[in-house]
Amino acid sequence: MSAFTYRAVDKTGYSVNGTMEATDEAQLEQLLLDVGYWLVEAKTIVREKKRDIRAKVSRRELIELCSALNALLDAGVTIIDALNTMTNETSNEGLRHALEDLTLNIEAGSTLTEAMARHPHIFSKQITNIVKAGEFAGNLATSFGEVMRHLEWVDELVADLKQVSIYPAMVLFAVGMFVLLLFGFVVPTFAELLAQLDLALPLVTRLVMSVGDFVSEYFLLIAGLPAATIFGYLTARKSSHPFALAADKFKFKIPIVGDILRMISLSRLAHNMAMLMRAGVAMQQALNLSRDLVGNLAVSEAIKDAELAVTDGQTVSSAFRRYSFFSPMIMRMIVVGEETGTMEHSMEHVSKRFDNEIPRRIKKLMSILEPTIIIALIGLVGTVAMAIFLPFLELMGGIL
Repeated sequence: MSAFTYRAVDKTGYSVNGTMEATDEAQLEQLLLDVGYWLVEAKTIVREKKRDIRAKVSRRELIELCSALNALLDAGVTIIDALNTMTNETSNEGLRHALEDLTLNIEAGSTLTEAMARHPHIFSKQITNIVKAGEFAGNLATSFGEVMRHLEWVDELVADLKQVSIYPAMVLFAVGMFVLLLFGFVVPTFAELLAQLDLALPLVTRLVMSVGDFVSEYFLLIAGLPAATIFGYLTARKSSHPFALAADKFKFKIPIVGDILRMISLSRLAHNMAMLMRAGVAMQQALNLSRDLVGNLAVSEAIKDAELAVTDGQTVSSAFRRYSFFSPMIMRMIVVGEETGTMEHSMEHVSKRFDNEIPRRIKKLMSILEPTIIIALIGLVGTVAMAIFLPFLELMGGIL
């Protein structure tokens, strides 16, 4: 079975482009004829060179697509008509191409899930499995609604992550650059002036001038150190699994921030598990799909152990108990879910708790971080100012 890109026309002359699998070009032509299209040209796809359009479809566009499909299907519109409607609605070329391909493959006899699996860069395994469960149960509208709510939650979570990581990093970077400029250029300038005056310098002035001399001499090295550290960390993380695992475990031990990162990872686990199991995905498969979505290797290892435990006929809680980052409250909820057979509800309660707790913790972190940075800057600038002006004050006092 080969994959082909093709251009075909219908009886009105409307031209469509797409991809489809067939044994040869003759079968491809017949498949298109069966759905009312005439093949104009076709080319076998070389898998390694297949066009990648993942960067052209944003999460927001997927949310709008799922929202529209949920509304259309819930109103009784067929999946073919719903896809045709969204093909005409979207302004995104890559998404339009995928929707046209979905329509043609469904008309040729494929299921929606099989058609979506041909575009993994747009529809992840997680989304495809939820839709598959909806197809099996006959409630596609509900499945697309579930996917829409999940993607909206991911949007909110990404915003929380940016607030807890990107904003402080940018502030600290700005403060670091200010300190470098202060000690690399401003302080040495005044140090030269004070040296010309040949004054007896106070201790604080000598200390500030020493720091200024050091920063001025090694300015490029100090300025490049953060970038080199980040590059080294990312390289080591990519090349060494033990290092990446140790780094992710260490993140949970960072004061205040570590607790937030732990909650975010566990929130991802709980939310994905609840969504997948609610859609009808089996426990083991839900664990497997959630493993790469938690954003932390330590939690991924715990999920892998839980997956093996389920395979061996054991419980999820028996695997999770070996990991300290699962709090007693979460463990209790998981045990209750296992005992009552309502794991999806337990996971949903856990995710809701984290959804309420994470923003509160982030707000608390920001309320601590911002005044701390301001006070540190005031102290630093005040110290430098005192170190510069004390000799001048003593000189003026001696003159008077």
